Amino acid sequence: MARKRSPDNPPPGSPAWMTTYGDLITLLLVFFVFLFSFSTIDAEKWQALLASLQGNVGVMEGGKTVSELPKVDDAALQDQINEVVRQRTRRLQQSEQANEQVSEAEEVDEFVRLYHLIEQYLEQNNIHAEIEISPAHTEILVRFQEYVLFDTGKAEIKPRSAEILDTIANILLAHIDVIDRIRVEGHTDNRPISTLLYPTNWELSADRAIKVVRFFQERHEIPGNRLAGKGFGEHQPIADNETEEGKAKNRRVDIQIVRIVGVSEVIQAEGSN
Repeated sequence: MARKRSPDNPPPGSPAWMTTYGDLITLLLVFFVFLFSFSTIDAEKWQALLASLQGNVGVMEGGKTVSELPKVDDAALQDQINEVVRQRTRRLQQSEQANEQVSEAEEVDEFVRLYHLIEQYLEQNNIHAEIEISPAHTEILVRFQEYVLFDTGKAEIKPRSAEILDTIANILLAHIDVIDRIRVEGHTDNRPISTLLYPTNWELSADRAIKVVRFFQERHEIPGNRLAGKGFGEHQPIADNETEEGKAKNRRVDIQIVRIVGVSEVIQAEGSN
């Protein structure tokens, strides 16, 4: 006798497909939660995002679906996107300009580098000389007191002084491309001099300047068209000639280093005056 088949009884709980569906919805929800946690989204942009997903299944509070959300004007949304792109482009351009300005500021001007190299050499070797650069970085003044380069009343460069001028000449040659002129100026105090070689202070100051110029040209081959020598005697003092200290300051040799200035820089400088 055949056994009767028991009626098919479904297993308790929801159907198997609901499990898969529930997992999918949960993953979508987690995905959007992550998106929200990593960005700052205002209400309009959030609605626009949801509206763009119309036709897909979603779960909203209160049982609403995406299709029930109000529609967003496509033109307005595109305008918003364009504005965001424009703002980001402007910020990027401003950032690039700022970086370029910082880079330019960090780059050391060759003429300024020349100034620092001479200054460093003088300081490290304890050489009594003054050095300064003009505010516009167009001229460097290196000022030697008489005793550094010459003996009193003479115009022969001392051996120790030759070593100093050797180093300075080498530094100048390394930056000759930015140098327009090297002017050497001789100065004395107002004490009169009357010798066979130097009847007045004019001759003494001029001879000292010329000796330094010839040293640069003949010993180091600095181009002659970049060199000039002048003697001013006692007529351009920088201190009071009534004191011994002032007289000592006035007996000096000035080396003026003038940089090459381009035509555009000259026009710009004239326009600012």
